[in-house]
Amino acid sequence: SLGASSPGKSFIHRLDPRAKIIFMVIVSTSIFMIENLAVAAVVLVLMLLGVAISPSFMAELWKVMFSFELVSSGVAPKLFLHEEVITLFAQLGAIILLFKVGVHSKIEKVFSKENMFVAIAGVLFPFIAGYLYAANTGGNFAYSMFLGATLAATSVGVTVAVLKDLGVLGKRFSEVIIGAAILDDILGLLVLSVVVNLAEGATTALNSILTTFAASLIFLIGAILTGKYIVEYMDKRELSQKRFLVALAYMLGLAYIAEAVKLSAIVGAFLAGIILSRSRHYNLIEEKTSGLEYLFMPIFFISLGMLVDVNAIARFIWPIVIITLIACITKLVGCGLAARAAKLSFLDSAIVGIGMMPRGEVALIIASIGLTKNILSQNEYSIISAMAILTSIIVPFLLSWVVSLREDRVPDYGQQ
Repeated sequence: SLGASSPGKSFIHRLDPRAKIIFMVIVSTSIFMIENLAVAAVVLVLMLLGVAISPSFMAELWKVMFSFELVSSGVAPKLFLHEEVITLFAQLGAIILLFKVGVHSKIEKVFSKENMFVAIAGVLFPFIAGYLYAANTGGNFAYSMFLGATLAATSVGVTVAVLKDLGVLGKRFSEVIIGAAILDDILGLLVLSVVVNLAEGATTALNSILTTFAASLIFLIGAILTGKYIVEYMDKRELSQKRFLVALAYMLGLAYIAEAVKLSAIVGAFLAGIILSRSRHYNLIEEKTSGLEYLFMPIFFISLGMLVDVNAIARFIWPIVIITLIACITKLVGCGLAARAAKLSFLDSAIVGIGMMPRGEVALIIASIGLTKNILSQNEYSIISAMAILTSIIVPFLLSWVVSLREDRVPDYGQQ
């Protein structure tokens, strides 16, 4: 049962993962209920909450408290580990968030020439800058390549939440950000494939790239073809609970298959949303999904904060600061210039650049691959993971400020 445990342990130790999930849901719901608190601020608060309950922060806090004799032991209790059930809820939060965005997008606006240019620039600029920085500061070839690959990544979850709250998801710059981020994910996967093969000394990098590209293409075509029949089935009658469950099953199915072909699950979820946006029930699908979004999405942002290694930030502060600046500047310049070339205004181009800055869980996944394959050391992984989280934390501030400079903000989902 919830909270069952052996005697002698503190209350929080007796909480099993289900109780910890309940705690997160209650706290996040309380935060959402605060009036006049923008979602941009909520996202930041949730990530900072994740940092506050992370094992690394608790360990440092307990050392300070022990030095002042406020606690009897310098060993911190393991309050909230990044357990499997928390990871699962967090992944569902990201999946549902991107699915809802997809429902309000059009496929022709995602896979456009302008978005491809932004995505390519968003990969090339950070990758080259990251590689050159690492190579010129004593990093070996493998670390230099992996740093470039993680800087090339984009995690759009934080950006989407902020844009949605600011009421600009229907604006062209938002469509460019979301479309470019999805294409960026595919390009980033190809880069990762090359990096892993080269770092391991493989000579089959080209075969790996072709295999990855072919799998992605087959997945895309298959999703569109099956989606046609799903939409036809759903549109025959009114949207019953059974038909809504079909939509959810389709979303989760594409998310799972996307992971299986080495794409991100959020790419599959977003694609499912785009395909179902052709249904006459797309508004009802979005409405029925809102409850799930508010249940799972906060845990996604809390989990990002929990991944912060506070001790690593203290030990490698300058490399982390420099790499974070490189991460932000290269996306701002690369994606911003590409957006400007696509005839977006200077301010909208800046918004695109800022919106592409977060690395989040995508960079963490790439870095974890390097760690498990013994290509990265624990210290190198800590530096990269700190950069990934910091870029996600600062974007809500920057994005809210730059969007506030525009005079034509519109209601949620860009209703004109």
